[in-house]
Amino acid sequence: MNKKILTGVLAVLLAAGTGYISYTSGYSKGQQSGKETAEKEQEALHMLNRSELEHLDITKDKFYVIGHRSPDADTVVSAIACARLMNALGYHAEPALSEEADLESLYILEQAGVEVPPVLDDVSGEDILLVDHSEYSQAAEGMRDAHIIGIIDHHGVGSVTTGNVVYYNARPIGATATIIWLNYLNYGVEIDKSTAHILLGAILSDNANLTTTYTTSADKEAVAALSRICGVEDTTGFYKAIYAEKLSYKGMSDLDILLSDYKSYEASGVKFGIALANAIDEEHAAELAKRLAKVLPEGHSQKDVELMYAEVSIREEGVKIDYIVCADEHSKEVFEAAFPDYDEFDGTSYIFRQGLGRKTKLVPGLTDFLGQYPHE
Repeated sequence: MNKKILTGVLAVLLAAGTGYISYTSGYSKGQQSGKETAEKEQEALHMLNRSELEHLDITKDKFYVIGHRSPDADTVVSAIACARLMNALGYHAEPALSEEADLESLYILEQAGVEVPPVLDDVSGEDILLVDHSEYSQAAEGMRDAHIIGIIDHHGVGSVTTGNVVYYNARPIGATATIIWLNYLNYGVEIDKSTAHILLGAILSDNANLTTTYTTSADKEAVAALSRICGVEDTTGFYKAIYAEKLSYKGMSDLDILLSDYKSYEASGVKFGIALANAIDEEHAAELAKRLAKVLPEGHSQKDVELMYAEVSIREEGVKIDYIVCADEHSKEVFEAAFPDYDEFDGTSYIFRQGLGRKTKLVPGLTDFLGQYPHE
């Protein structure tokens, strides 16, 4: 959008006498004078919101939208939905995966009739829009040599850096997919049925059917709106089907399960990794934790990290319980110092009956501890 067009947009808003512009919400407040004026005002706000994309530093004919390694539904769906949005706005974007899609993602895409994006083996030299992460340790191969044009995420600020102008959209809400939904609204782009279907699945998955502590009103409103568009009336049933597929771990070895939802981090010069698995109940969690404990040393040897942990989570009727397994004595010493208030140790796992979410507590806690006691 050039300066003349932007000036015209502002003139429309001033003529409407709004008195208030919300750049990020896509809504306006103030006196409305008829349907036509309201529609013009809304369109003007959409154009203002789109202006944040004006200076995307695109160097090639197309760019890729890609999420983190060990992809989950939020990262897979966000890549697809974001690429579709960018294409609708006139860009040439393609979704891609950093590794093969997981079971829950495959299920969601199948239900919506959406193709699985290809795996991009090396992103060196490519224009990249990152979704659902900003960590080199979690990124596709060659990311340090890629040209990053943007980041859309709902986690903490990671290690990815760029010297060029970058589009950065990070919000502390339940799912990156919710941010993508908000972008559709803010840019005035209609969401088609299949896109609504996969966004719904991803938001339900990442928010555990809207029961997590980090679920926001935006996530709840997104589920309500998207379910209407795609015609999924029983959202709880849809979530349970997704979760059952995720818990099936069909065709996977214990090492595969360990690494199926693994993420690496770095704090104060210390690299650490956390593998996440899920269980139906405490009996299953204790049994799965013991199985993962046996393969954890092998998994640790495959990853370039000093500390490594496996987390087995249970969520029943909004109550979250986590079993934490340490890879070795050093990992154990650090963990006990960082999290001394565990409820129980069963010989294999440290049990937290109020939950120790990877994103909300475990990673921040380790980061803070390592910051206070830096690695020498």
